[in-house]
Amino acid sequence: MSYKLSSTLSGHEQDVKGLVSTPANDLVSVSRDATTRLWANVNTTQSDSTIIFNSPTKSFVNSVTYLNELIASGGQDAMIYLSDLHGDDKYQLIGHQGNVCSLSYSHGQLISSSWDCTAIVWNLEEFVPKLILSGHESSVWDCKVLGEDKYLTCSADKTIRLWQGKYEIRQFSGHSDVIRKLLILPNGKEFLSCSNDGTIKLWDLETGKVLKTFYGHESFVYDLALLPGGKFASTGEDRTTRIWDLSSGNIVQVITLPCISVWCIAVFENGDFAVGGSDNLIRVFTTDPERIASEEELTHFKESVQSSSIAEQSLDNLKKTDIPGYDALTRPGKQEGSTIMVKNDNGTIEAHQWSGGEWVKIGDVVGSSSTGKKKEYLGKEYDYVFDVDIKDGEPPLKLPYNVNDNPYVVAEKFLADNELPATYTEEVVRFLEKNTEGASLQESTAATTTDERVNDPYSDAYTRKHQQDSSLKVIPEKTYIHFGDYKKESLINGLKKLNLSQDAGVQFSNEQVSTIESFLDSLTSKQALEIITNYSNHIIKNWSNSAKLIGFDLLRISIPRVTTVDLLSSTEAAETVLDVLNYGLDSITTESAALLMMILKVLNNLIGNTLFVQLYIDPSGPSGKLYEYNSFFRKLLKKLETTTKKFTPDAKLYATALTTASTLIYNLSVYQLQTTGLKNNQGSAAPVIDCMDTLGDQLVESSSEAAYRLAIAYGNFRYVKSYTKDTPQWLAEAGNLYAINGEQRFIDIASDLQHL
Repeated sequence: MSYKLSSTLSGHEQDVKGLVSTPANDLVSVSRDATTRLWANVNTTQSDSTIIFNSPTKSFVNSVTYLNELIASGGQDAMIYLSDLHGDDKYQLIGHQGNVCSLSYSHGQLISSSWDCTAIVWNLEEFVPKLILSGHESSVWDCKVLGEDKYLTCSADKTIRLWQGKYEIRQFSGHSDVIRKLLILPNGKEFLSCSNDGTIKLWDLETGKVLKTFYGHESFVYDLALLPGGKFASTGEDRTTRIWDLSSGNIVQVITLPCISVWCIAVFENGDFAVGGSDNLIRVFTTDPERIASEEELTHFKESVQSSSIAEQSLDNLKKTDIPGYDALTRPGKQEGSTIMVKNDNGTIEAHQWSGGEWVKIGDVVGSSSTGKKKEYLGKEYDYVFDVDIKDGEPPLKLPYNVNDNPYVVAEKFLADNELPATYTEEVVRFLEKNTEGASLQESTAATTTDERVNDPYSDAYTRKHQQDSSLKVIPEKTYIHFGDYKKESLINGLKKLNLSQDAGVQFSNEQVSTIESFLDSLTSKQALEIITNYSNHIIKNWSNSAKLIGFDLLRISIPRVTTVDLLSSTEAAETVLDVLNYGLDSITTESAALLMMILKVLNNLIGNTLFVQLYIDPSGPSGKLYEYNSFFRKLLKKLETTTKKFTPDAKLYATALTTASTLIYNLSVYQLQTTGLKNNQGSAAPVIDCMDTLGDQLVESSSEAAYRLAIAYGNFRYVKSYTKDTPQWLAEAGNLYAINGEQRFIDIASDLQHL
């Protein structure tokens, strides 16, 4: 029997991001509205909602689990809060450095994962970390306890990892994008994973092999849950919850909802399930006739779905011509979830989906040239006006677009109008191309582009755009990787906490903290300059060693925002940056890989900036066209070599720090390509190449991503004939470690190098 709506639970004011059921068949939800709520009587329209936790930092809460009569919830402020079902706060778990995106309790153990690239297994007697699982190169989106000291994690680095204690014992590779969720099957030998690549995969835990891939979702897949009778459910960004038969891989039922993002799902012991979405609502579904909603509620739900507007390119089998009338609905669909377009008597094109043995309207199709419809926004007409959920905790933004617009121009204007970081440009362009079938005025360019956004402990995002030479696959790579984004709330919360922990003589006043907070709202060039010279400098020079990280984080975000005009009118910024970078490197101990990582991010953000030229470049020759790295930079690289070699793989954030070191060498190779003076002076790259070869073995062994960036840097230097030595041993080792295991990107590099 098919699932039907049982009830709709309203109360949250923003997206519902996490759900968990209790043994009493109650439901607990968490939301971007900063609350955790308990719901009783979930199968009735009179369901009661009680707020059992309200985030003291007012930051969004997006992960939740149930353990021993307690509710654990975590989110943006990096804290995990334990409360009982009556709302009394019991404990706080402190250990993560970034957004806590997943919580799971099983086998008497609580595990959490975070944007800080780690998962933590907690000691629930002392409420401190028991194990820290470090090794992922990006956000760890989900985590599961498999048994005694055995854990499973998945990440934005596209890998799933199996852990025995704190040691990684296996990696699972197969997804082509961010992996969002894991589901352990009852036999304990298999598990499911879902991904932004739109697929769900069934894995053998022991062999690491993919046993089956489930295709059907049309966008990101966010959550998974086991259902009775050999079935499971998935939710995603395509407005659907899909019910699957595990053994056959077939879709049994597709439930379309009137919201874009169906974020989460939880199953009750009676077999019903609840889903939470971007429309702030929770909907419960059942197969029991006694718990199905009233006809009035079912009709209202159906009308809500049908009144939705959807883009034609998000549907299967669409054609812009010869769209049939309603007579097409007399023929059955090919399979559950298939969609067709039909034209009604008014000429409006409708999308219908085959569900439960009948065609169900799921919305009016917009964006089709055959409809002739335009969307109005701010007094102008557009082919599309998208709702873009680009910032957590805030309502969607409007993105207007015409099919003959240049998507890069539209993206840049959209980000500027909404005061969003320019590093999101490629992500917005990708969104436009995906949802408008890639209409663009730039089709004449010979380059193809791809991008990747990766989160780090401070919620940065960076973009890698591959501009390929017509005769090569990946080399030369000419786009910088910068770390310029930031979360104001996280920075200010960290600043306030660390400020209070300093000696009275070096603390900032409340007024100074408020000034920094106000600067971070817009961070103009002059404000960024003031942060560099007055605030970052003070923190790095005067605060405790563990607190210096926040000073470099402020420096990291400020450097890209200072204009050339302001830099040329002041030498103080250059002197300050030169001084604090050397001071910071001298302060690093074997316990502070995070500090090394942040200093490296500062250096990465300097490259390509006027400030970098002021600090580290000397003209070579009377024409001023040939350039050399100056003595300051050569000494800096030597100091980085010595500092990096202090660390061993068991250091926290080791892999992330070394990936950032590889990124520095990569960015310097891009600088070599883009700067005429350096490119025409083959010997100018010598100090960078020496650093690359000195650290090569350590960087390659730390992670495949670090090895990949280093290999691209080597290719760039070969491309401009700056690398004249024999093939380095570390490059051969990268091939042995990664290319031989089938990582296509390393195979592509090897192919390119043969043609250089």
